[in-house]
Amino acid sequence: MAATINTNIASINAQRNLALSGQSLNTTMQRLSSGLRVNSAKDDAAGLAIAERMNTQVKGLTVAARNANDGISLAQTAEGALGKVGDMLQRMRELAVQASNATNSDSDRVALQAEVKQLAAEIDRVAKQTNFNGQKILDGSFAGAVFQVGANSGDNVTLGALVDTRSTRISSINYSSSTIDSIDATEATGITDYNKPAPAAAATAAAITAAKAGITVAETALNDALAIDPQVPSDIADAQNSLAQAKANLYGLSGMAIAVGGIAVDLGSLPPAKNSTERLGQVVEAINAKSADSGVTAYLTRNEDGTYKMELLSEKIANDGVSAAEVKMYGFTEESTGIKGDGTDPKFAEPADSEKIGIDSIDVTTQAGAWIALKKIDSAIDQVNGARATLGAMQTRFETAVNNIDIQVENLSAARGRIVDADFAVETANLSRTQILQQAGTAMVAQANQIPQNVLQLLQG
Repeated sequence: MAATINTNIASINAQRNLALSGQSLNTTMQRLSSGLRVNSAKDDAAGLAIAERMNTQVKGLTVAARNANDGISLAQTAEGALGKVGDMLQRMRELAVQASNATNSDSDRVALQAEVKQLAAEIDRVAKQTNFNGQKILDGSFAGAVFQVGANSGDNVTLGALVDTRSTRISSINYSSSTIDSIDATEATGITDYNKPAPAAAATAAAITAAKAGITVAETALNDALAIDPQVPSDIADAQNSLAQAKANLYGLSGMAIAVGGIAVDLGSLPPAKNSTERLGQVVEAINAKSADSGVTAYLTRNEDGTYKMELLSEKIANDGVSAAEVKMYGFTEESTGIKGDGTDPKFAEPADSEKIGIDSIDVTTQAGAWIALKKIDSAIDQVNGARATLGAMQTRFETAVNNIDIQVENLSAARGRIVDADFAVETANLSRTQILQQAGTAMVAQANQIPQNVLQLLQG
């Protein structure tokens, strides 16, 4: 090696190595002080890009978890309110069942109706005032909500429209009802000898037809019968006159059936009846014994003059909302039991087919109203229970989403940590190494700077 003074290669080399060890020492100290292996892009450009994408996902998922928890809170708010609505509907149903009993007086049912009205009003209030974050959720205005439960576009859960629990909308049930002014046991006119067949009347029937509601109540005699057209006043008068001639002893029917929508339901035979009132009660009892099969319910209402009338309630059985119930009684062996009006053209209630009826219209002041109320309330309870089930399922889904998000956050955070976090075992070893190198490098620079002194010795020699 040439002996030079101007260029001290050894010193330059020692200084360079000292600078490198200094940089390494600085990097190690930075990593140990920050806990991060990647403190800037120069530390690991590709690793930083990957880690930042993961960090974006982690932060987005963290917010998504809060969103899902908001969804749980909304569902819990709605479900809690619906629970109270369900409790009130159950109480209303109890009142309707109580009002359905024939032992209740008019004043009893008025008292029951008062509580029903108050409960309906409270249900209405709950529906209108239940809200989440200022948004009403049970008054029919909540069309649904989309919850962002992921870090990316499209990662969402949709909660559909909630049930409208306002008292005017909670129950949507289609029903038909018809009232037959009276049905009574009468002697058939036009039969002079009831012990003998009347050929002209052998295949006729005594009947009143509720044309509007599609309900026909008829008694058909095999041998002798009377045809009564309620549209013809003379027939009504004849039937009215025949009531006075009714015999005190009517033999039993050999069989009776009720046909609904063309499907016959056998009602069985009736025992002997002493009078028309007893027969009427037997008919009602027979019809109601098969209500579960026919969908038709009969009940008696006392008229002001002390007589009774039979009313029929028929459930909806067709898509067009038209109910059809035909009661036929067969096998008279004595005088025919006809069906008559009470001197006026029989009136029939217009069916409420395809019309939405809310629980605010419930009226339990009559037995018929109480029965209709039961159907409305049952429909409302079904709606509330269905909505609660949906909300419960949504809560479970949201909770599952939160759990899944937590797992994703955990895994992404771990993956990001493996990229950017400092390994303290490695870094402390590097720290010790670079500190020693710094000390050695400093010493070597000092030694290298002494080399030019050797050239000076040559000049002194």
